[in-house]
Amino acid sequence: MSAPDSTYVKPFLTVPEQIRRLRARGMDCGTEKFASGVLRRYGYYRLSGYWHLHRARPEAPADWFDENGREIRLDTFVPGTSLAHVVDLYEFDHELRTRLGHVLSAVETALRFHLGHRLGRQDRFVHRHPEKLGALRPTDPSASPEPIAAYRKWLEEYDRHERRARGDFVAHFRDNYGPHLPIWVATEVMSFGLLSGLCNLMPQADQEILAARFQISTADGKGDRGALNNWLNNLRNVRNICAHYGRLWNRTLDVVIDGPGLLRTDPDGLLAPLEKEGVNNKLYGVLLILRHLMLSIAPQSSDVVDVAEFIEARSQEIGFSMSQLGFPDDWRSSLVWDQDFTLDPSPMLAAGLLDRAECLTAPETRAELTSAEPRSKSEPTTPKQRAARKRAAQKSLLRTYVKYRVVIEIELGNVKHYPAFQFRDGKIIHALAEINKTFAASCQDTDPTRVATALLDWWQTPQVGLPSGEDGATLSPVDLLHLVSESDFETTIEETGAMSSFVAPGGN
Repeated sequence: MSAPDSTYVKPFLTVPEQIRRLRARGMDCGTEKFASGVLRRYGYYRLSGYWHLHRARPEAPADWFDENGREIRLDTFVPGTSLAHVVDLYEFDHELRTRLGHVLSAVETALRFHLGHRLGRQDRFVHRHPEKLGALRPTDPSASPEPIAAYRKWLEEYDRHERRARGDFVAHFRDNYGPHLPIWVATEVMSFGLLSGLCNLMPQADQEILAARFQISTADGKGDRGALNNWLNNLRNVRNICAHYGRLWNRTLDVVIDGPGLLRTDPDGLLAPLEKEGVNNKLYGVLLILRHLMLSIAPQSSDVVDVAEFIEARSQEIGFSMSQLGFPDDWRSSLVWDQDFTLDPSPMLAAGLLDRAECLTAPETRAELTSAEPRSKSEPTTPKQRAARKRAAQKSLLRTYVKYRVVIEIELGNVKHYPAFQFRDGKIIHALAEINKTFAASCQDTDPTRVATALLDWWQTPQVGLPSGEDGATLSPVDLLHLVSESDFETTIEETGAMSSFVAPGGN
Protein backbone atom coordinates (compact mmCIF):
# COMPACT_ATOMS: atom_id res chain seq x y z
CA MET A 1 0.00 0.00 0.00
CA SER A 2 1.42 3.39 -1.00
CA ALA A 3 2.06 6.13 1.55
CA PRO A 4 -0.21 9.20 1.44
CA ASP A 5 1.09 12.11 -0.60
CA SER A 6 0.68 14.88 1.96
CA THR A 7 2.75 17.30 4.03
CA TYR A 8 0.16 17.40 6.84
CA VAL A 9 1.88 16.83 10.19
CA LYS A 10 -0.56 18.16 12.80
CA PRO A 11 -1.08 15.60 15.59
CA PHE A 12 -4.30 13.85 16.49
CA LEU A 13 -6.02 15.48 19.48
CA THR A 14 -8.48 13.93 21.88
CA VAL A 15 -11.57 15.96 22.81
CA PRO A 16 -10.06 17.11 26.16
CA GLU A 17 -6.92 18.14 24.27
CA GLN A 18 -9.04 20.08 21.74
CA ILE A 19 -10.71 21.95 24.60
CA ARG A 20 -7.36 22.78 26.17
CA ARG A 21 -6.09 24.11 22.83
CA LEU A 22 -9.13 26.34 22.35
CA ARG A 23 -8.80 27.73 25.88
CA ALA A 24 -5.08 28.30 25.42
CA ARG A 25 -5.84 30.35 22.32
CA GLY A 26 -8.30 32.55 24.20
CA MET A 27 -11.75 31.00 23.63
CA ASP A 28 -14.23 30.80 26.49
CA CYS A 29 -15.36 27.18 26.26
CA GLY A 30 -17.72 27.16 29.22
CA THR A 31 -17.81 24.05 31.37
CA GLU A 32 -15.94 20.92 30.43
CA LYS A 33 -19.23 19.08 30.08
CA PHE A 34 -20.65 21.69 27.71
CA ALA A 35 -17.52 21.92 25.56
CA SER A 36 -17.08 18.15 25.41
CA GLY A 37 -20.72 17.65 24.40
CA VAL A 38 -20.50 20.28 21.65
CA LEU A 39 -17.29 18.92 20.15
CA ARG A 40 -18.54 15.35 20.22
CA ARG A 41 -21.82 16.39 18.62
CA TYR A 42 -20.54 18.70 15.87
CA GLY A 43 -16.80 18.13 15.57
CA TYR A 44 -13.82 20.46 15.97
CA TYR A 45 -13.15 20.76 12.24
CA ARG A 46 -16.77 21.55 11.32
CA LEU A 47 -17.03 24.26 13.97
CA SER A 48 -13.74 25.83 12.90
CA GLY A 49 -15.48 27.46 9.92
CA TYR A 50 -17.69 29.36 12.37
CA TRP A 51 -14.95 30.58 14.68
CA HIS A 52 -12.60 31.59 11.87
CA LEU A 53 -13.76 35.24 11.88
CA HIS A 54 -13.07 35.39 15.62
CA ARG A 55 -9.39 34.63 15.11
CA ALA A 56 -7.17 37.65 15.67
CA ARG A 57 -5.54 39.58 12.82
CA PRO A 58 -1.82 40.46 12.75
CA GLU A 59 -1.01 43.76 14.46
CA ALA A 60 0.02 46.69 12.28
CA PRO A 61 2.23 47.18 10.39
CA ALA A 62 2.11 43.44 9.59
CA ASP A 63 0.24 42.48 6.41
CA TRP A 64 -3.36 41.28 6.66
CA PHE A 65 -3.21 39.42 3.33
CA ASP A 66 -0.66 37.02 1.87
CA GLU A 67 0.87 37.20 -1.61
CA ASN A 68 -2.14 35.33 -3.03
CA GLY A 69 -4.61 37.84 -1.59
CA ARG A 70 -5.82 35.49 1.11
CA GLU A 71 -6.66 36.91 4.52
CA ILE A 72 -4.17 36.16 7.28
CA ARG A 73 -5.62 35.11 10.63
CA LEU A 74 -3.68 34.18 13.76
CA ASP A 75 -4.29 31.08 15.86
CA THR A 76 -5.37 33.18 18.84
CA PHE A 77 -8.94 34.46 19.29
CA VAL A 78 -10.09 38.02 19.83
CA PRO A 79 -11.09 38.73 23.44
CA GLY A 80 -14.68 37.73 24.27
CA THR A 81 -14.87 34.82 21.81
CA SER A 82 -17.01 32.02 23.25
CA LEU A 83 -17.80 28.50 22.15
CA ALA A 84 -21.45 29.13 22.99
CA HIS A 85 -21.58 31.93 20.38
CA VAL A 86 -19.93 29.66 17.81
CA VAL A 87 -22.57 27.01 18.50
CA ASP A 88 -25.33 29.60 18.04
CA LEU A 89 -23.90 30.45 14.62
CA TYR A 90 -23.67 26.79 13.69
CA GLU A 91 -27.23 26.01 14.75
CA PHE A 92 -28.51 29.10 12.94
CA ASP A 93 -26.73 27.91 9.80
CA HIS A 94 -28.27 24.46 10.19
CA GLU A 95 -31.76 25.94 10.36
CA LEU A 96 -30.94 28.21 7.41
CA ARG A 97 -29.95 25.20 5.29
CA THR A 98 -33.20 23.47 6.18
CA ARG A 99 -35.33 26.48 5.25
CA LEU A 100 -33.39 27.14 2.08
CA GLY A 101 -33.60 23.49 1.11
CA HIS A 102 -37.39 23.73 1.25
CA VAL A 103 -37.38 26.59 -1.28
CA LEU A 104 -34.82 24.88 -3.51
CA SER A 105 -37.02 21.80 -3.54
CA ALA A 106 -39.97 23.87 -4.81
CA VAL A 107 -37.85 25.33 -7.63
CA GLU A 108 -36.45 21.92 -8.50
CA THR A 109 -39.91 20.33 -8.62
CA ALA A 110 -41.22 23.06 -10.93
CA LEU A 111 -38.15 22.75 -13.15
CA ARG A 112 -38.76 18.99 -13.50
CA PHE A 113 -42.27 19.69 -14.79
CA HIS A 114 -41.39 22.55 -17.13
CA LEU A 115 -38.48 20.70 -18.77
CA GLY A 116 -40.42 17.45 -19.16
CA HIS A 117 -43.52 19.21 -20.43
CA ARG A 118 -41.71 21.49 -22.87
CA LEU A 119 -39.47 18.80 -24.35
CA GLY A 120 -42.15 16.11 -24.32
CA ARG A 121 -44.02 17.89 -27.12
CA GLN A 122 -41.15 17.01 -29.48
CA ASP A 123 -40.67 13.37 -28.58
CA ARG A 124 -41.36 11.19 -25.54
CA PHE A 125 -37.69 10.13 -25.59
CA VAL A 126 -36.28 13.45 -26.75
CA HIS A 127 -33.45 13.25 -24.21
CA ARG A 128 -32.12 10.22 -26.11
CA HIS A 129 -32.21 12.02 -29.47
CA PRO A 130 -29.41 14.60 -29.57
CA GLU A 131 -30.52 15.75 -33.01
CA LYS A 132 -33.86 16.88 -31.51
CA LEU A 133 -32.06 18.76 -28.77
CA GLY A 134 -29.76 20.42 -31.26
CA ALA A 135 -26.83 18.69 -29.57
CA LEU A 136 -25.00 17.51 -32.70
CA ARG A 137 -21.75 18.87 -34.07
CA PRO A 138 -20.83 18.88 -37.75
CA THR A 139 -18.20 16.41 -38.87
CA ASP A 140 -16.65 15.50 -42.19
CA PRO A 141 -19.28 16.05 -44.95
CA SER A 142 -19.20 12.36 -45.77
CA ALA A 143 -19.93 11.33 -42.17
CA SER A 144 -23.02 11.66 -39.99
CA PRO A 145 -23.05 14.45 -37.36
CA GLU A 146 -21.96 13.34 -33.90
CA PRO A 147 -23.35 14.30 -30.47
CA ILE A 148 -21.40 17.08 -28.81
CA ALA A 149 -19.16 16.13 -25.88
CA ALA A 150 -21.44 17.86 -23.35
CA TYR A 151 -24.38 15.69 -24.44
CA ARG A 152 -22.36 12.46 -24.34
CA LYS A 153 -21.19 13.28 -20.82
CA TRP A 154 -24.72 14.23 -19.77
CA LEU A 155 -26.25 11.03 -21.16
CA GLU A 156 -23.62 8.87 -19.47
CA GLU A 157 -24.46 10.43 -16.10
CA TYR A 158 -28.20 10.25 -16.75
CA ASP A 159 -27.97 6.53 -17.63
CA ARG A 160 -26.39 5.89 -14.24
CA HIS A 161 -29.28 7.71 -12.52
CA GLU A 162 -31.87 5.86 -14.57
CA ARG A 163 -30.35 2.45 -13.75
CA ARG A 164 -30.22 3.28 -10.03
CA ALA A 165 -33.72 4.78 -9.91
CA ARG A 166 -36.22 3.07 -7.66
CA GLY A 167 -39.83 3.72 -6.79
CA ASP A 168 -43.25 2.41 -7.73
CA PHE A 169 -43.64 4.63 -10.78
CA VAL A 170 -40.21 3.58 -12.12
CA ALA A 171 -40.98 -0.09 -11.51
CA HIS A 172 -44.31 0.31 -13.31
CA PHE A 173 -42.66 1.73 -16.42
CA ARG A 174 -39.90 -0.88 -16.44
CA ASP A 175 -42.33 -3.78 -15.99
CA ASN A 176 -44.67 -2.56 -18.70
CA TYR A 177 -42.54 -0.73 -21.23
CA GLY A 178 -38.84 -1.53 -20.79
CA PRO A 179 -35.84 0.06 -19.06
CA HIS A 180 -35.91 3.52 -20.64
CA LEU A 181 -38.15 6.25 -19.26
CA PRO A 182 -40.04 8.94 -21.24
CA ILE A 183 -38.86 12.48 -20.65
CA TRP A 184 -41.70 13.44 -18.27
CA VAL A 185 -40.75 10.48 -16.07
CA ALA A 186 -37.01 10.79 -16.66
CA THR A 187 -36.97 14.29 -15.18
CA GLU A 188 -38.26 12.81 -11.92
CA VAL A 189 -35.14 10.67 -11.47
CA MET A 190 -32.63 13.34 -12.48
CA SER A 191 -30.47 15.19 -9.99
CA PHE A 192 -30.54 18.99 -9.95
CA GLY A 193 -27.25 18.89 -11.83
CA LEU A 194 -28.71 16.72 -14.58
CA LEU A 195 -31.77 18.98 -14.83
CA SER A 196 -29.52 22.01 -15.14
CA GLY A 197 -27.43 20.24 -17.77
CA LEU A 198 -30.51 19.22 -19.76
CA CYS A 199 -31.76 22.79 -19.75
CA ASN A 200 -28.43 23.89 -21.20
CA LEU A 201 -28.78 21.25 -23.95
CA MET A 202 -32.33 22.23 -24.94
CA PRO A 203 -32.90 23.95 -28.30
CA GLN A 204 -32.17 27.66 -28.02
CA ALA A 205 -35.80 28.65 -28.65
CA ASP A 206 -37.00 26.42 -25.80
CA GLN A 207 -34.38 27.83 -23.44
CA GLU A 208 -35.50 31.35 -24.30
CA ILE A 209 -39.15 30.45 -23.72
CA LEU A 210 -38.30 28.99 -20.31
CA ALA A 211 -36.25 32.07 -19.39
CA ALA A 212 -39.04 34.39 -20.57
CA ARG A 213 -41.55 32.41 -18.49
CA PHE A 214 -39.49 33.32 -15.43
CA GLN A 215 -39.04 36.91 -16.71
CA ILE A 216 -35.28 36.58 -16.99
CA SER A 217 -34.77 38.93 -19.91
CA THR A 218 -32.06 40.17 -22.24
CA ALA A 219 -31.63 43.85 -23.02
CA ASP A 220 -34.01 43.49 -26.00
CA GLY A 221 -36.68 41.74 -23.94
CA LYS A 222 -36.13 38.15 -25.07
CA GLY A 223 -35.61 35.31 -22.63
CA ASP A 224 -32.01 35.40 -21.33
CA ARG A 225 -31.04 31.74 -21.57
CA GLY A 226 -27.46 32.48 -20.50
CA ALA A 227 -28.59 34.02 -17.22
CA LEU A 228 -31.13 31.21 -16.69
CA ASN A 229 -28.48 28.51 -17.05
CA ASN A 230 -26.12 30.45 -14.78
CA TRP A 231 -28.85 30.72 -12.13
CA LEU A 232 -29.58 27.01 -12.29
CA ASN A 233 -25.88 26.20 -11.99
CA ASN A 234 -25.65 28.47 -8.96
CA LEU A 235 -28.69 26.83 -7.34
CA ARG A 236 -27.22 23.39 -8.07
CA ASN A 237 -24.10 24.45 -6.18
CA VAL A 238 -26.11 25.80 -3.23
CA ARG A 239 -28.28 22.69 -3.14
CA ASN A 240 -25.15 20.54 -2.91
CA ILE A 241 -23.89 22.68 -0.02
CA CYS A 242 -27.20 22.18 1.79
CA ALA A 243 -27.32 18.44 1.04
CA HIS A 244 -23.82 17.92 2.41
CA TYR A 245 -24.32 20.12 5.49
CA GLY A 246 -21.89 22.74 4.26
CA ARG A 247 -21.64 26.26 5.64
CA LEU A 248 -23.79 29.03 4.14
CA TRP A 249 -23.10 31.73 6.74
CA ASN A 250 -20.20 33.99 5.71
CA ARG A 251 -19.50 31.88 2.63
CA THR A 252 -18.25 33.13 -0.73
CA LEU A 253 -19.88 30.93 -3.33
CA ASP A 254 -17.92 29.28 -6.13
CA VAL A 255 -20.49 30.14 -8.83
CA VAL A 256 -20.91 33.89 -9.35
CA ILE A 257 -24.47 34.88 -10.26
CA ASP A 258 -24.98 36.67 -13.58
CA GLY A 259 -27.45 39.52 -13.77
CA PRO A 260 -29.78 39.23 -16.78
CA GLY A 261 -29.06 41.38 -19.83
CA LEU A 262 -32.08 43.56 -19.06
CA LEU A 263 -30.04 45.27 -16.37
CA ARG A 264 -28.07 47.05 -19.10
CA THR A 265 -31.22 49.00 -20.01
CA ASP A 266 -32.82 48.91 -16.55
CA PRO A 267 -29.90 49.44 -14.14
CA ASP A 268 -32.23 50.25 -11.25
CA GLY A 269 -34.39 47.13 -11.64
CA LEU A 270 -35.21 44.71 -8.84
CA LEU A 271 -32.30 42.46 -9.83
CA ALA A 272 -29.77 45.32 -10.00
CA PRO A 273 -27.88 44.16 -6.84
CA LEU A 274 -26.71 41.11 -8.83
CA GLU A 275 -24.30 43.43 -10.63
CA LYS A 276 -22.42 44.08 -7.39
CA GLU A 277 -19.47 42.04 -6.18
CA GLY A 278 -20.19 40.85 -2.67
CA VAL A 279 -23.83 40.20 -3.58
CA ASN A 280 -23.50 38.03 -6.67
CA ASN A 281 -21.29 35.52 -4.84
CA LYS A 282 -23.06 35.56 -1.48
CA LEU A 283 -26.29 34.16 -0.08
CA TYR A 284 -28.26 37.38 -0.62
CA GLY A 285 -27.80 36.98 -4.37
CA VAL A 286 -29.12 33.43 -4.10
CA LEU A 287 -32.16 34.60 -2.16
CA LEU A 288 -32.80 37.31 -4.74
CA ILE A 289 -32.91 34.88 -7.67
CA LEU A 290 -34.95 32.39 -5.64
CA ARG A 291 -37.46 35.12 -4.81
CA HIS A 292 -37.66 36.07 -8.50
CA LEU A 293 -38.17 32.46 -9.60
CA MET A 294 -40.75 31.72 -6.91
CA LEU A 295 -42.78 34.77 -7.97
CA SER A 296 -43.40 32.86 -11.21
CA ILE A 297 -43.64 29.35 -9.75
CA ALA A 298 -45.84 30.11 -6.73
CA PRO A 299 -46.71 33.84 -6.77
CA GLN A 300 -48.50 33.75 -3.42
CA SER A 301 -45.63 32.02 -1.61
CA SER A 302 -43.68 34.06 0.93
CA ASP A 303 -41.12 31.33 1.65
CA VAL A 304 -38.09 33.29 0.42
CA VAL A 305 -39.20 36.44 2.25
CA ASP A 306 -39.60 34.31 5.37
CA VAL A 307 -36.00 33.07 5.00
CA ALA A 308 -34.71 36.65 4.70
CA GLU A 309 -36.69 37.71 7.76
CA PHE A 310 -35.41 34.67 9.68
CA ILE A 311 -31.83 35.73 8.90
CA GLU A 312 -32.59 39.28 10.02
CA ALA A 313 -34.11 38.15 13.30
CA ARG A 314 -31.31 35.72 14.13
CA SER A 315 -28.61 38.25 13.23
CA GLN A 316 -29.99 40.51 15.95
CA GLU A 317 -30.35 37.69 18.48
CA ILE A 318 -26.94 36.09 17.91
CA GLY A 319 -25.04 39.21 16.97
CA PHE A 320 -23.65 38.90 13.46
CA SER A 321 -23.74 41.26 10.50
CA MET A 322 -26.09 40.48 7.60
CA SER A 323 -23.38 41.84 5.30
CA GLN A 324 -21.53 38.59 6.00
CA LEU A 325 -24.23 36.95 3.86
CA GLY A 326 -24.14 39.68 1.21
CA PHE A 327 -27.17 41.71 2.36
CA PRO A 328 -26.85 45.38 1.32
CA ASP A 329 -27.63 47.95 4.00
CA ASP A 330 -30.74 49.07 2.09
CA TRP A 331 -32.05 45.62 1.18
CA ARG A 332 -35.33 46.25 3.01
CA SER A 333 -36.17 49.16 0.69
CA SER A 334 -36.53 46.87 -2.34
CA LEU A 335 -40.14 46.10 -3.32
CA VAL A 336 -39.18 42.50 -4.00
CA TRP A 337 -39.17 41.82 -0.24
CA ASP A 338 -42.72 43.05 0.21
CA GLN A 339 -44.90 40.04 1.05
CA ASP A 340 -47.57 41.28 -1.40
CA PHE A 341 -45.24 42.02 -4.31
CA THR A 342 -46.07 40.25 -7.58
CA LEU A 343 -44.66 40.05 -11.09
CA ASP A 344 -46.66 40.64 -14.26
CA PRO A 345 -48.65 37.40 -14.75
CA SER A 346 -48.76 37.70 -18.57
CA PRO A 347 -45.44 35.90 -19.28
CA MET A 348 -46.54 32.96 -17.14
CA LEU A 349 -49.88 32.80 -18.97
CA ALA A 350 -48.22 33.12 -22.37
CA ALA A 351 -45.70 30.38 -21.63
CA GLY A 352 -48.53 28.11 -20.53
CA LEU A 353 -50.29 28.72 -23.85
CA LEU A 354 -47.15 27.76 -25.77
CA ASP A 355 -47.11 24.50 -23.83
CA ARG A 356 -50.71 23.77 -24.85
CA ALA A 357 -50.47 24.12 -28.62
CA GLU A 358 -47.91 23.65 -31.34
CA CYS A 359 -46.93 27.19 -32.25
CA LEU A 360 -45.02 28.90 -35.02
CA THR A 361 -42.93 32.03 -34.62
CA ALA A 362 -43.72 35.02 -36.82
CA PRO A 363 -41.04 34.11 -39.44
CA GLU A 364 -42.25 30.50 -39.47
CA THR A 365 -45.88 31.63 -39.83
CA ARG A 366 -45.06 33.98 -42.69
CA ALA A 367 -43.30 31.13 -44.48
CA GLU A 368 -46.47 29.03 -44.14
CA LEU A 369 -48.60 31.69 -45.86
CA THR A 370 -47.79 30.48 -49.37
CA SER A 371 -51.13 31.70 -50.73
CA ALA A 372 -50.03 35.32 -50.32
CA GLU A 373 -49.54 36.88 -53.73
CA PRO A 374 -47.60 40.06 -54.41
CA ARG A 375 -49.23 42.78 -56.40
CA SER A 376 -48.59 42.21 -60.08
CA LYS A 377 -45.97 44.24 -61.88
CA SER A 378 -45.74 44.55 -65.64
CA GLU A 379 -41.98 44.79 -65.77
CA PRO A 380 -40.00 41.52 -65.66
CA THR A 381 -38.29 40.62 -62.38
CA THR A 382 -35.45 38.30 -61.43
CA PRO A 383 -36.07 35.17 -59.33
CA LYS A 384 -34.43 36.92 -56.36
CA GLN A 385 -36.72 39.92 -56.74
CA ARG A 386 -39.79 37.70 -57.06
CA ALA A 387 -38.80 35.84 -53.90
CA ALA A 388 -38.38 39.13 -52.03
CA ARG A 389 -41.80 40.33 -53.21
CA LYS A 390 -43.33 37.01 -52.14
CA ARG A 391 -41.85 37.38 -48.66
CA ALA A 392 -43.15 40.94 -48.46
CA ALA A 393 -46.63 39.73 -49.41
CA GLN A 394 -46.52 37.03 -46.74
CA LYS A 395 -45.43 39.56 -44.14
CA SER A 396 -48.22 41.91 -45.18
CA LEU A 397 -50.81 39.13 -45.00
CA LEU A 398 -49.85 38.20 -41.44
CA ARG A 399 -50.01 41.86 -40.42
CA THR A 400 -53.52 42.00 -41.88
CA TYR A 401 -54.60 38.93 -39.87
CA VAL A 402 -53.30 40.57 -36.69
CA LYS A 403 -54.81 43.97 -37.49
CA TYR A 404 -58.31 42.54 -37.93
CA ARG A 405 -57.90 40.18 -34.91
CA VAL A 406 -58.68 37.02 -36.86
CA VAL A 407 -55.61 35.11 -35.64
CA ILE A 408 -54.60 34.01 -32.13
CA GLU A 409 -51.30 35.68 -31.31
CA ILE A 410 -49.21 34.83 -28.25
CA GLU A 411 -46.34 37.14 -27.33
CA LEU A 412 -43.62 36.04 -24.91
CA GLY A 413 -40.24 37.66 -24.47
CA ASN A 414 -40.72 40.00 -27.43
CA VAL A 415 -41.30 36.98 -29.68
CA LYS A 416 -44.71 36.45 -31.31
CA HIS A 417 -46.14 32.97 -31.73
CA TYR A 418 -49.18 31.66 -33.60
CA PRO A 419 -50.90 28.30 -32.91
CA ALA A 420 -50.33 26.19 -36.03
CA PHE A 421 -53.88 24.77 -36.15
CA GLN A 422 -55.11 28.11 -37.51
CA PHE A 423 -53.56 27.60 -40.94
CA ARG A 424 -54.31 25.32 -43.87
CA ASP A 425 -53.39 25.38 -47.56
CA GLY A 426 -51.08 28.33 -47.14
CA LYS A 427 -53.54 30.66 -45.42
CA ILE A 428 -55.69 31.08 -42.33
CA ILE A 429 -58.79 28.88 -42.17
CA HIS A 430 -61.68 31.19 -43.05
CA ALA A 431 -64.22 29.70 -40.63
CA LEU A 432 -61.68 29.90 -37.81
CA ALA A 433 -60.83 33.49 -38.68
CA GLU A 434 -64.48 34.56 -38.48
CA ILE A 435 -64.92 32.92 -35.09
CA ASN A 436 -61.72 34.50 -33.74
CA LYS A 437 -62.81 37.90 -35.01
CA THR A 438 -66.22 37.60 -33.33
CA PHE A 439 -64.74 36.50 -30.01
CA ALA A 440 -61.98 39.12 -30.07
CA ALA A 441 -64.58 41.85 -30.60
CA SER A 442 -66.13 40.92 -27.24
CA CYS A 443 -62.75 41.32 -25.51
CA GLN A 444 -62.16 45.04 -25.92
CA ASP A 445 -59.67 46.73 -23.55
CA THR A 446 -58.39 43.38 -22.32
CA ASP A 447 -54.79 42.25 -21.97
CA PRO A 448 -53.83 40.46 -25.24
CA THR A 449 -52.50 37.41 -23.42
CA ARG A 450 -55.79 36.97 -21.59
CA VAL A 451 -57.65 37.29 -24.90
CA ALA A 452 -55.40 34.61 -26.40
CA THR A 453 -56.06 32.43 -23.35
CA ALA A 454 -59.85 32.76 -23.71
CA LEU A 455 -59.70 31.96 -27.43
CA LEU A 456 -57.46 28.95 -26.96
CA ASP A 457 -59.66 27.72 -24.11
CA TRP A 458 -62.69 27.72 -26.41
CA TRP A 459 -60.92 26.02 -29.28
CA GLN A 460 -59.34 23.28 -27.16
CA THR A 461 -62.15 22.51 -24.67
CA PRO A 462 -64.42 19.52 -25.56
CA GLN A 463 -68.07 20.57 -25.82
CA VAL A 464 -71.00 18.30 -25.08
CA GLY A 465 -73.03 19.46 -28.11
CA LEU A 466 -70.31 18.57 -30.60
CA PRO A 467 -69.97 15.10 -32.20
CA SER A 468 -67.88 12.36 -30.61
CA GLY A 469 -64.65 11.05 -32.01
CA GLU A 470 -63.89 7.45 -32.99
CA ASP A 471 -62.98 6.68 -29.39
CA GLY A 472 -66.31 8.01 -28.16
CA ALA A 473 -64.78 11.09 -26.55
CA THR A 474 -66.45 14.47 -27.05
CA LEU A 475 -64.63 16.64 -29.55
CA SER A 476 -63.29 20.12 -29.05
CA PRO A 477 -63.83 22.72 -31.82
CA VAL A 478 -60.23 22.32 -33.00
CA ASP A 479 -60.66 18.52 -33.11
CA LEU A 480 -63.77 18.96 -35.24
CA LEU A 481 -62.00 21.45 -37.49
CA HIS A 482 -59.44 18.81 -38.42
CA LEU A 483 -61.95 16.00 -38.98
CA VAL A 484 -64.56 17.58 -41.25
CA SER A 485 -64.71 19.98 -44.16
CA GLU A 486 -64.77 23.68 -43.47
CA SER A 487 -68.41 24.00 -44.56
CA ASP A 488 -69.46 21.08 -42.34
CA PHE A 489 -67.56 22.65 -39.47
CA GLU A 490 -69.41 25.94 -39.89
CA THR A 491 -72.76 24.15 -40.04
CA THR A 492 -72.10 22.07 -36.92
CA ILE A 493 -70.87 25.05 -34.90
CA GLU A 494 -73.96 27.05 -35.86
CA GLU A 495 -76.46 24.22 -35.28
CA THR A 496 -75.05 23.31 -31.85
CA GLY A 497 -74.70 26.91 -30.69
CA ALA A 498 -71.14 26.09 -29.64
CA MET A 499 -70.03 29.72 -29.80
CA SER A 500 -72.28 30.60 -26.90
CA SER A 501 -69.88 28.76 -24.57
CA PHE A 502 -67.12 31.32 -25.13
CA VAL A 503 -66.19 33.11 -21.92
CA ALA A 504 -64.70 36.55 -22.50
CA PRO A 505 -62.12 37.65 -19.94
CA GLY A 506 -62.75 40.74 -17.86
CA GLY A 507 -61.08 44.05 -18.64
CA ASN A 508 -57.64 45.14 -17.44
